[in-house]
Amino acid sequence: MKKKFFVVMLAVTMLTALFAACSKQTNEPSGSTAPTGSPTEGTDPAAKKDPVTLNIRFFGNENGHYRDVDPAFREFEKRTQDTLNTKLNVVWTPTADYGTKHQLWMTSGEDVDLFVPWELTKFAKDGVLADLSEYFNNPKYPGLQKAFSEEYINDNMLFGKTYAIPITNSFMDMEGVWYRKDLLTKYGMDEIGSYDDLYNFLEKVKENEKDMIPFGNYGNTAFFKLFTDINAQQLEGKVFPFTGQGNPKKNFVYVQIADDGKSVAGVAAYGDPASEWANFHPEYGLNYLMNQFNQAKRFNQFIPVDTLTNTTGTGKPEAAGYMTVGGFKGKEAEQKAKDPNAEIGFWPIMKNNQEMTPGTQATDGKAWNFVAVPANSKKIDRTMEFLDWLFSSQENNDLFTYGIEGENWEAVGEKQWKVPDGVDPAKNYSFPGYQLTWNPTLIRIPAGLPEQIQQYTEYQYKPDTYQKHVLAGFTFDPEPVKNEIAKCNTVMDKYLPFLLSGFGEVEDNLTKMNKDLKDSGVEKIKEELKNQINAFLAQK
Repeated sequence: MKKKFFVVMLAVTMLTALFAACSKQTNEPSGSTAPTGSPTEGTDPAAKKDPVTLNIRFFGNENGHYRDVDPAFREFEKRTQDTLNTKLNVVWTPTADYGTKHQLWMTSGEDVDLFVPWELTKFAKDGVLADLSEYFNNPKYPGLQKAFSEEYINDNMLFGKTYAIPITNSFMDMEGVWYRKDLLTKYGMDEIGSYDDLYNFLEKVKENEKDMIPFGNYGNTAFFKLFTDINAQQLEGKVFPFTGQGNPKKNFVYVQIADDGKSVAGVAAYGDPASEWANFHPEYGLNYLMNQFNQAKRFNQFIPVDTLTNTTGTGKPEAAGYMTVGGFKGKEAEQKAKDPNAEIGFWPIMKNNQEMTPGTQATDGKAWNFVAVPANSKKIDRTMEFLDWLFSSQENNDLFTYGIEGENWEAVGEKQWKVPDGVDPAKNYSFPGYQLTWNPTLIRIPAGLPEQIQQYTEYQYKPDTYQKHVLAGFTFDPEPVKNEIAKCNTVMDKYLPFLLSGFGEVEDNLTKMNKDLKDSGVEKIKEELKNQINAFLAQK
């Protein structure tokens, strides 16, 4: 998956727009349109096409990632029966099985027309994905042309072609800490504005609220990306973490780009001696890394003692935890369900987000997630016509993102939405927009957000918030070192939960991790990274 697949399902019902099965029909109608190599037919709304069924594959579990979605699919079919004349056969695969199964679909040539490619680079390199370049920046597909700018498409090319469609609505979901604001008031404390403020608050909770967990775990890595600032790291320090391959917490190699931006100045792995970090920016190299782990150690006293094994939480009320701003409404509802008097606040952990400074959010312009069309599909044109319809208007996009208007959601003004009165959000329509519908041009935000949260949300949708970093346009090809990466990821699974949750001695964990990384081939990975980045910078 592309780097930021956050599935905080408590928030999905209220926040699908802010960020993310039918029975299989095997008899394809004779009117299916084979790819012509030319998109000149486009999506003429006046012409009724031959019937076709598109076989679509998404991942997720019912009532977890999605809920009650079929009525929206059938509504689409009803609205377009006299034009696109397209039926949707959507099959959901549990997340735990999706990775293996979607590889089998591609190697076996199964009849799939649209799917989410977790192995994007490998699939593109192996030729199993259709090149969709001709469908973009093409007036024959006005919906796609409007929703996907030339820059957006170019930033998300692989090997110079559009092998997948970028799915994102912004290039960040502001990361931070949620906290029980009512408890802060109870203790007579000021708003949280620093890690020291957070520490003092958690200390008060630990002393006075014996039945509460001060800071809730985030899976088995309680603090996840706390104590980091990737925007300053990349824009000011020109330091870049690799190679979690879709999971940012698994990055284990840092790369320093030279001040002139023309070459790699240094490469170091977790646990490497100080000499390997000598050419790194002093603030964003070894000191940055050690501060992250030492702070986790300092805060460890506030998290559940079984964080490493009980990854679903303790069931006890929590006073704070990691969250993205997109999860605010869901977290608020969750906390009020536990305590009607609960109020929550949100503190962004990165400086530029705290100040909402323009031009300080690092980005490479790449989407968080993608959908793709297999090269062996016989219905590429018809699939792209469906996507052209989906992105051609707010109304069309809303149908899949929120469900049926008036039943599942209501518009509030031009760009806000809410769940209708009397509708239970826990039982309402829920669709993972990060798998299909997200787009920077088609955005709604939840109505009724606190003023500060609304400002944070609007900040992340402003184009001038972002600045492309020096490696924008670079895509690491992991294939030459895929075996080494797999082994190193296993090492990360073993040690990173301890480091990011503050268990054990930092130096001891890093020393053991470094030995295992070296035994797993990390030096080969470092060399491959250096060579690929230098080649990219040389041609740039």
